[in-house]
This record gives sequence, structure tokens and C-alpha cells, in this order.
Amino acid sequence: MLNARKHNYFNYALIFICLIIFSLNLYSEDNQNIPKYILNMKEIAEKGNSDVQYNLGLIYSNGEGVDKDLKEAIYWFKKSASLNNVLAEYKLGYMYDNGLGVQQDSEEAYKYYLSAGQQGNADAQYNLGIFYRLGIGISQDFQESLDWYKLASKQGHIAAQNNLSLLYEEGIATQQDILDAIKFFRCGN
Repeated sequence: MLNARKHNYFNYALIFICLIIFSLNLYSEDNQNIPKYILNMKEIAEKGNSDVQYNLGLIYSNGEGVDKDLKEAIYWFKKSASLNNVLAEYKLGYMYDNGLGVQQDSEEAYKYYLSAGQQGNADAQYNLGIFYRLGIGISQDFQESLDWYKLASKQGHIAAQNNLSLLYEEGIATQQDILDAIKFFRCGN
């Protein structure tokens, strides 16, 4: 979790630095609708910087300084994910899971969530818990659901703690344990 926070701070610092460096001449002459700092970020991203690629994906997915363009966002997230950027992998899983800029595809979402979850992303681990609990895009497996919820819960993921409490309360994939159910319920609320 600490590494993810450091990674996020680095990403925000990188965007902030780009904004400062390129703020004197905000818009390029040839692309008047695209701020120059974004064009400069694209130049850096094309050279293989996965953090800048991920940040461009965020910029386009949120419409920050440019028109919102989910197809462009996916392009940059995929480039970043191909370099094993865990945040980009999670974001792609989320976009496929919810049909944002792409056809909704649970199997594709699962693939990206699995990669991000194996690298320790708590949100991806939580979503994997849901996928296994409900059998979304994969075979239903309560034990796998329990294991993914536990991983996310250890990182303080509140929703995972709530769902973990339900599994203990219902005795699904584990022996029914009301005390553990209460413990995880309290952690999640």
C-alpha cells in the first residue's frame, strides 16, 4: 500500500511539474485544442514512460484540459499496462467491467484485475473477490473470493472487510464464525 501511495505521489508530482514547465505557452500552434503540456507528455509517453502513459489515460478519461475521450484513455492505459503499470491494469479492468469506452467484457476485466491484484492492488483484489463470489466471467469459487477479500482487507479496504464479514457470518468458504464476522464488520464501518 505504501508503494502504491508513493507511486501516486510521483504521478501527481510529474503532472504538476509538466504543468509548470509548459504553462508559459499553454496551447500548441498546430493543435489549438490540446494544451502544449499534454503534447509534451505524449512525447515523453511515446518514449515508453509508463507513469506518463497512465497519467495521459487519466487526463483523457476525466477530460482534464482536453475533451473527455475514453478511446484515447484506453489507448494510453493499454500502453502503460503493457509495461506492467499496476494502476493502468486496474483502470483497464474497471473500464472493461463497466463498459466505459469499450464493450463490457467480464473476462477481459478479470484478466486485468487479476494482474493488478497479484501485484497487490487492493481495489483489484476486492473486485476479484466479487467476481469469484458471484461467478462473473469465471466459475464461482467461494474460497477464492474469501482469499481475495482477505488480501484487500489486510490493506484496509473497507468494502472488502464488509464482504469478508458476510462470508464469515454466513459460513461461506469458511466455518461460520460470528466473532470474526463482527470483527471484520467493525473494521469496515
